[in-house]
Amino acid sequence: MTPTIRKRYGRTIETSTRIKTTPQRAWEAWADPEQIANWFVDRAEGRAAPGEVMTWIFDAFDYRQPVPIEEATPGEAFVIGSGDRPGPHGHPYMLEITIASDRGETTIRLVNSGFREDAAFDDEFEGVVSGWTLALATLKHWLERFPERRRTHRIVIEPADYTLAQLRPLYATAAGRGWLGSLMPADAPVLADTGREVLLAWHTRDAVLGLKAFKMGPQPMLALDLSAWREKPFDVASVDSEMREALTCLRARLG
Repeated sequence: MTPTIRKRYGRTIETSTRIKTTPQRAWEAWADPEQIANWFVDRAEGRAAPGEVMTWIFDAFDYRQPVPIEEATPGEAFVIGSGDRPGPHGHPYMLEITIASDRGETTIRLVNSGFREDAAFDDEFEGVVSGWTLALATLKHWLERFPERRRTHRIVIEPADYTLAQLRPLYATAAGRGWLGSLMPADAPVLADTGREVLLAWHTRDAVLGLKAFKMGPQPMLALDLSAWREKPFDVASVDSEMREALTCLRARLG
């Protein structure tokens, strides 16, 4: 399939991943409200058809995002955007997902355009780049290992004062991740490392754990973001408590 060239505005993110799955399953992971909740949003509503508007729901942030559908071709493309109307960053925005079979695997290409180009937006832009990298790694892990299981999603968020330079060794190295304590092994396999955030494989709980860093308004935040695909449910309250304790240790190390 030859990619469609669409008009783009502002700064643009372009990235891709290869997954051992079919193009149809990869497309459904974006377009089916039940499937996208298995790796990205907490819930979704609506129908993936041109002219329709889906809703992506992020419960932890009490946020509902309208998702206008521009294109939805099964097994090939899922495109959302604001049309010619300005998006939240002043430009029309577009998220283009193109899917293709490639030597027995499926390639998912993501192009997200419409971001501000001024330097004041650099940190937020890099945060979005990091977020998409971890999200695609989570999608790959789910589709390759647990495609028939439903996700349990938990996130614990705490305000903290830090610089990325301070945080980097505490996220990026097994020695630095000692603050995880009994939550999970500090030397757990790294699935993605963006330079500011890290995604770890949590094999004993059929899960991944994102070590997150972002801002909510001017306030820097730290978060542990758990996606688990267990056959049997676990004690959510206990896991939340373990994650909160680990974040308390991390904040102590940051001073």
